[in-house]
Amino acid sequence: MPEKPNFVSQSELLSILAQGVAIWNEFRTRSVYPERIYLNLSKVNLSGANLTRVNFREVNLSWADLRGVDLSQAKLYKANLTHANLSNANLSGANLNGAILTGVVLQGANLNGVNFSRTDLSEFDFSETQLQKVNFCKANLSRVNFRKANLSKSHLIKANLKQADFSEADLTGVNLKGSNLDRANLSGLNLSQLNLSRADLHGANLTNTNLTAANLSGANLYRAKLNGSKLSKANLIQANLLDADLTGTDLTGVNLKNSDLSEYNLSGFNLSGINLSGANLRNANLSEANLIGADLSGANLWNANLRNANLLGADLSRSDLRYANLLGANIFGADLTAAILRRVTMPNGTLYD
Repeated sequence: MPEKPNFVSQSELLSILAQGVAIWNEFRTRSVYPERIYLNLSKVNLSGANLTRVNFREVNLSWADLRGVDLSQAKLYKANLTHANLSNANLSGANLNGAILTGVVLQGANLNGVNFSRTDLSEFDFSETQLQKVNFCKANLSRVNFRKANLSKSHLIKANLKQADFSEADLTGVNLKGSNLDRANLSGLNLSQLNLSRADLHGANLTNTNLTAANLSGANLYRAKLNGSKLSKANLIQANLLDADLTGTDLTGVNLKNSDLSEYNLSGFNLSGINLSGANLRNANLSEANLIGADLSGANLWNANLRNANLLGADLSRSDLRYANLLGANIFGADLTAAILRRVTMPNGTLYD
């Protein structure tokens, strides 16, 4: 049997590639040319070539001229594309999982449906880029510029998006479950109905953002800027809202079940129909808040300020209202079954003991 070579010259590789993708791919699977052979195509000029479905798995394409190349559905798994020029290339549906993309040029490239999972794209400039249905799962996208990019229906599950800029981007139908959005800029975007469950949004800019019916269950919103945002009907079960800025936020119908809002200032907020069952509202300021029909069952309202709050028809059953202040509050039709009312200041000013 002939000895399996561990190196093929670049001229021979180009000769094989010139015979077409089918011949190249057959060469990649031939027993005498094992899949993991070192293939060096660095600095080659393949501009304008049709390489649809080509197998460039683990190939060294550093500094290659790939301008305008059709690489749709190509296998580029763990390929080395350092400083390669892929401007105006067609990469739709290509697999770049684990590829090395340091210094790569992608201006004008078609990246729809590309697999970038587990790829390091930190500080990359994707501004105004079409990125529909892209797989960014577990990719490193820290400090990436997504300004005005179209990311509709892309998957960013558990992606590192720390300090990423999404200003004016289209995130319709994007999945951000478990992603790291620490200090990311999401201001003014439409994130309605998106999955942000267990996402880290610590210090994120969400001012004037539409989060209507979004899934933020278990999300970390510590010190997040949510002022002026729309959170109506959002799921915030067990979300961390400590020190988050909720000034002017629409919280109608929000699900905050079991959330920690201790010492929080919600004075004057419209919280009608909100679900705060089992929530920690110890020492919270809910004075003059609209809590019509709110679910506060089992909530901890120890020493909470509910002065002049509207609790019409609210469910306060099994809640802990010890030392709470209900002076001037409207509790008509409220359910206080099994509520703890020790040392509560009642609406008429009397102390319930």
